Order: sequence, then C-alpha cells, then structure tokens
Amino acid sequence: MSLKAAKENKIFDRREPLTPSEETKKAQEYVKDHPTDPDGYMELGLCLRRQMFFREAVEAYSMGISYDPFRCLLYRHRGHAYVNLGLYCQAAADFETGLRLNPENWDCWYHLGLSYHLMGEYERALKAYDTCYELAPSDEFRICTADWMCMTLMKLGRLDEMKSVANRIRPDMVPGGSEGYFERVLVYNGTRDADEVLAEAEAKDDHMFATGAYGLAVYFECVTGEKEKAGKILKRIAQRDDTWGGFAEHAAAERLKTWNE
Repeated sequence: MSLKAAKENKIFDRREPLTPSEETKKAQEYVKDHPTDPDGYMELGLCLRRQMFFREAVEAYSMGISYDPFRCLLYRHRGHAYVNLGLYCQAAADFETGLRLNPENWDCWYHLGLSYHLMGEYERALKAYDTCYELAPSDEFRICTADWMCMTLMKLGRLDEMKSVANRIRPDMVPGGSEGYFERVLVYNGTRDADEVLAEAEAKDDHMFATGAYGLAVYFECVTGEKEKAGKILKRIAQRDDTWGGFAEHAAAERLKTWNE
C-alpha cells in the first residue's frame, strides 16, 4: 500500500464550459480592463456565486485578495463561497481573518458560527453566535442568528438554554429576509405547530423548503425524539437539491452521513 495519496483522490478539477450571465460578462470585462482593482474581483465573485459557480468565485475573490490582502469583505465573501463548496475549515479561516480586520462585521460572525456548526464544533459556533446576536442591527438579523443558536443548543442537548433563546423571538417581529428561520423559531418556543410550518415549507421552492424544514428536522430529532420523522425531512431536503450549495442543504447532507450510526 502506497504511503502517498493518489492523484484521483485529491484532484477533482473537471472544468466544464460556463455560460456567464450578462452581469457576469460585464464583471469579467471590467476586471479585464482593470486587472488590479480588488473591487472588480469582488463584484465578479458575487456574480459568479449567483450562478452557483462557487469555485470560480473563490478564484475571483483570491485575485482580489492578492491586490488588497487587508480588505475584510473579500474574506467574508470568499468564506461564503467556501461554505457553498462544503469546505468549512477554509471558510472558518477566512471569517476569522476577516474579523481580525473588522471585529464588528456581522456577516463574518454569522458565517463563522455556521462554519463551526457544520464542522460539528458546536461550542465554538455558540461563541460566534453570541457575539453575532449582540451585533445584530435589526430583528431580521436577530431571528436568523437565534435560529442557528437554537439548533446548536439542541445538538448539545441544552434544551432549557435553547428555549430561552427561542423566547427572545416574538410573533410581532418583522422577519424580512429571515422568514424561513422565523417560522421555525416560533415552533421552538411553542408559538406555532411544527407540522403546520412543515406543510407551509413544502409548498416553497427547494431552497426555502430546506431553510424552513431543516430546523424542524433538528427539533424532531433532538427535542421531541421523533427521529423517523426527522430522517424523512433530511432525505426530502437531499432530494430537492436544486440549490445544493445552501446552508441548510449542507447541514442536512452532513447529518445524513452519520444518520444510521
């Protein structure tokens, strides 16, 4: 048996021709004409991410970093793309670096907590989320942070603390872009019925279904003890994988890897 890893196990570099959107084409033209502008590479990375070209987005952000290694947002966005690719350690490293440059960047704290959560580093995730919640500028940001805090506490078996965090979220809050998170936190604190919220999530597109349903799977597994129901939700998320790079999609896939252990 060789002591060296085989190339086939380490290099997964299949490159298919990409069809850029009009906005991606414009960003590509901009960096061609302005090859040393880090903002141009950041915009290109954002355009590529919207098309789910995550590896190419990482490359764009990396080029931006090569021209300005002290730009927090480049690490924030590259870390996000690393999460989309399932490269959580690399993502955490980027968010930690971003926070050295700007300790009050809410996005870095939020995604750092997510990276640690997906790695199974739940205590580290909680520390990040505690700071993230304190820095949240509005209810929209408090809601999504509280949701991931609750799921982390559920996985640690600290259900009293979970309920305390869930009780911070009230039905009269305005969720904004955190609607999927909002409904399931209201399940955690007893305001809404879990099966009703699950049925509502089923009617949404793949990404919003995953966003709304993943936390319910954690709730059924860790709080109510309904593991069979939780497993069905996780498998349903895996089947509806049009947006496979999303956070809930990754979290469901990670849990399924060890589901029968």
